[in-house]
Amino acid sequence: MRSSLVCLVAAAAIAAARPAAPRSKPTYFFTFGDSYSQTNFNVNGTQPSASNPMGNPTLGTGTTGNGINWIGYLTTADNASLVLNYNLAVGGATISNNLVPVPYEDMTSQVAKFESSYSSKPASAPWSSEDSVFGFWIGINDCGNAFWQNESSVLVPKLMTQYESLVLDIYANGGRKFLFVNVPPTDRSPYFIDQGTETTTQLAAWIKAYNEGIKTMITTLKSKHKDVTTVVYDANTFMGKVLDNPKEYGFPHDSCIDADGTSCVWWNNYHPGTKYHQLQAADMKSHLSSLGAW
Repeated sequence: MRSSLVCLVAAAAIAAARPAAPRSKPTYFFTFGDSYSQTNFNVNGTQPSASNPMGNPTLGTGTTGNGINWIGYLTTADNASLVLNYNLAVGGATISNNLVPVPYEDMTSQVAKFESSYSSKPASAPWSSEDSVFGFWIGINDCGNAFWQNESSVLVPKLMTQYESLVLDIYANGGRKFLFVNVPPTDRSPYFIDQGTETTTQLAAWIKAYNEGIKTMITTLKSKHKDVTTVVYDANTFMGKVLDNPKEYGFPHDSCIDADGTSCVWWNNYHPGTKYHQLQAADMKSHLSSLGAW
């Protein structure tokens, strides 16, 4: 009996001496964009935490799809480790109101808000170059507002110059991992289909030029900065697949609209519903392993 007791005490001492298993460190996910990304996050509100990774508002609210959007899914469901999201996207945004003016906070302002709120790595977001990812889904409104009165060959290079400068602002603050999402085929949204073939053809050509511009911009970025990791997610191709084969993805056809966010691809005539966002996030996850949290 004495021998057994000694063994138990020794085992307990060894266990106590062992360091606790390290908790997984979070990935700080800063996102920028427009209504396809917005959650109405307030930088002065409740901050993201392990128990509430989106911070504010309540998960699934503040979006344009009657539920969780792609950012919410990548933060709370389609991730391999803890992700904390700080979403600065604003509905209606363009890259710069100096280039494509709209009455909304542009991405230039969103990056400025990041710099004023989070570049100092405060206690609410003590991020580093190694554990942070910066995601951008911008250009839907640039294309949609500019295509009918601007030549893409003139305006797209200007947009990309400003886009790159914003990425470099974040790089200067320590950002090294970047996710870029290109413009989906919004020419196939009910909103533009109702405007006729001439309009949709013109917009589709503009979107193609814009998406090519993103590729060129990222190639330039990587040639100048060998230490960056980039992922370009092709939302244009994925949404195209869904619209080409809606029934395979659980939708009746490619242009139906239902405000429940799940019965149709479209929540309204310009924005996909939460079910589409869930499908896209699941597809995105398979492309994001190089960024660490997925």
